[in-house]
Amino acid sequence: MISQSGPQRYISDNKAYDELPGFMNKLKVRTVLFLHGEKSLAAAQPYLPAWPDDVKVVDVPFGGECSFEEIDRVKAIADENDVDMVIGLGGGKVLDTSKSVTTGTHRYLVLIPTLASNCSPWSAISVHYKETGEHINHNIYLETANLMLLNPKVILNSPIEYFVAGIGDTLAKFYESELIFEQLPEDQYTVALTISRQMANNCKAVLLKNSIGAVADMKAGRLTPRWRQIAETIIVMAGTVGGWGDDYGRASGAHAIHDALTIFPATAPHLHGAKVAYGILVLLAIENKVDDIRNLLPFYHKLGLPTNLADLNLGGIADSDIEKIATAAADPSTQMHFVPTEEPITAEVVKNAMLTVEDVTAAVEE
Repeated sequence: MISQSGPQRYISDNKAYDELPGFMNKLKVRTVLFLHGEKSLAAAQPYLPAWPDDVKVVDVPFGGECSFEEIDRVKAIADENDVDMVIGLGGGKVLDTSKSVTTGTHRYLVLIPTLASNCSPWSAISVHYKETGEHINHNIYLETANLMLLNPKVILNSPIEYFVAGIGDTLAKFYESELIFEQLPEDQYTVALTISRQMANNCKAVLLKNSIGAVADMKAGRLTPRWRQIAETIIVMAGTVGGWGDDYGRASGAHAIHDALTIFPATAPHLHGAKVAYGILVLLAIENKVDDIRNLLPFYHKLGLPTNLADLNLGGIADSDIEKIATAAADPSTQMHFVPTEEPITAEVVKNAMLTVEDVTAAVEE
């Protein structure tokens, strides 16, 4: 088991970005590749310090997907300009692309999240997609970021749907690891696994207690301790689950459902965390925890997270299409294989679980 706890240095403060020039100076950085989303840059710009006069900045707008084509494009620009540091500013796909560009090189990596939508800023993982948005795979790297800067004011003013999706993605940290930890013999618990499990439990407890209020705070533009706790739970606490727990705390069944859903373009408008949230329900059905599904539904409804196929723009899809999702999710190459069940999780098991979710959610809504 390998633990990677997170960035080498993490700063969360309304003036966090001000640390950047001094950090570059101490590392004697002379050329920076600045990869960013356009909307993210506009949001962060009022808080960004001036670039040092002795640093050349290569400005690179993000292409839109963390695809191998985009990674190769950015790598070529970095090589051409003999870049010392890559700064990624934006959402998870920008940050994952930045990680993919710097891994295995001499280049320093700085991550500046402008959304609280997942734990990408904390993790050493990049998730790769086709240019169409269909999931390909994920890679776990040897390195973590040299520096991660979080400005709560920037994230508070980000689109609310990303924050809600982040809550869904982070809730999965508990449900995807719970059964794994439950079945782990006590004599195999290391301190790292104890930290991982505690953080997974904390994710669930904090989110279920404070998410509804935090969303209300965000809608009202209030930077409250409650809102900040949820934002940092999504980015930091969630990242420590897999960071400390390795395969015991990694994404599993709910993310396998998400990945399979990306086959269908109709689901593209729904963010990563929203699809993962639906995947939690399917995972619980696979584990025969129907009462847990019922208990979560009021929380999902208050936040607007998807609870069935119709909510994912797949209402009325053919039985063969449900089988296609189930087959993709149950493939041995997916993260579904992390789910510890007595019998293998087949496409039929996943399909039946999806239909169970349909029945349970329909009964609740009647």
